[in-house]
Amino acid sequence: MDFFKIKGSAFFKNLSSVFVLRISGMVLSYLCILFITNSYGATVFGRYSIAITSLQFAILIFSFGLTSSTLKLTADQNFFKNKKPLNNYLLKTTKTLFLSSLFFFVVLHFLKEFIAIKVFKDEMLVDYFSYISIFFIFSVFHLFFCEFLRARQKFVLYGLHIYVIPYLMFLSFLFLIYHYSLDDYFIILSYLISIAITALILIPYFPLKSLKSSINFKYNSLFLLSFPMMFSSAFIFMSEWTDVLMLGAMESKSQVGIYNVAYKLATVALIIINVINTVLAPKIAELHGQKDVKQIEFFALKATKLITILTLPLVIFLILFNKQILGLFGDEFLEGSSVVIVISIGLFFNAMSGSVGQILNMTKHQKELRNFTIITVIINIVLNYILINELGILGAAIASLSANIILNLLCIIYIKKKLGFYAFFRL
Repeated sequence: MDFFKIKGSAFFKNLSSVFVLRISGMVLSYLCILFITNSYGATVFGRYSIAITSLQFAILIFSFGLTSSTLKLTADQNFFKNKKPLNNYLLKTTKTLFLSSLFFFVVLHFLKEFIAIKVFKDEMLVDYFSYISIFFIFSVFHLFFCEFLRARQKFVLYGLHIYVIPYLMFLSFLFLIYHYSLDDYFIILSYLISIAITALILIPYFPLKSLKSSINFKYNSLFLLSFPMMFSSAFIFMSEWTDVLMLGAMESKSQVGIYNVAYKLATVALIIINVINTVLAPKIAELHGQKDVKQIEFFALKATKLITILTLPLVIFLILFNKQILGLFGDEFLEGSSVVIVISIGLFFNAMSGSVGQILNMTKHQKELRNFTIITVIINIVLNYILINELGILGAAIASLSANIILNLLCIIYIKKKLGFYAFFRL
């Protein structure tokens, strides 16, 4: 059985669907970035980048890893079967996410001025954080509903609602903002409204009538699964975005904007691994529920080979033509050329390492992944502080590259030790 010849399989069809939707979403997101940078400049885009990064980090923390645990449990037929949960894990997840979102709303409402002025030294960010607090609950449930669809292997619906629909609405709002010469904080408001509308659209796909069950799934069992996932996801996020947050505190908003455009451009190289992870994660969870380690190895190794082969041309293209692409955002963004090269190299190593994070999370090794990410984040913070002071945005890129390599190496070694195979690319 050859992974590359199973064109008629559901797995390949799912990959194809997600790939098309992911490409569409990426095009839309880059059109949004182009519009913001060309219409408002690097400073406003830097402000927007800080707000979005802060929102995404808050979602990871205040969802307690429950979106990830929902993916694992719903994909396992021991927990979800015949279109309904077999116990009340979804009900308890929904209640917890609702209460945690309300708590965050209160916290950010009172701390928004402190965070904007004292941490990021930008009074204009107060309005950004105000809107984030109001719409936070919609952002959390948008991700929750999307991960539920992903676990159910409804990949077309998942791709449309997480990649395409929000950015299509956001782009439409951006044209209106520019046409009516509205203040720049309407940019973040438009993004949040787009997410909120998408979350409301998703409600009918969620089994609200089947949430109650006579079979109890204890909260401590739920959190024992979700908390390590929360920490690992949060620390992976911190490892990836520490540079943006620290640049926001240490450099001008213009430098943040330039770095974030360069980083966004480099992450085009991640499109293949993101697409395959979307389909692979629920498959691994399903196989782990069946205790079929051999099939996990088969899918993991073939996926790594596919990721590497398809990512290599993207990395070469970015290294050779990054200046021409950066010039589309404005001449000031050409300063980010070296950042694109460094980040692209790091992401190619990520591609060669395969889906190591997904493998650990979906095979109940989430605690080990958490520990690896904690180590990586500490290293990343130290390197960012030293290198940003010395090299500015290039230093941030080098720190990100180093942390990325260390995290993947730790995961590769542990998977070999516990599951018996190297996830790293080999011919």
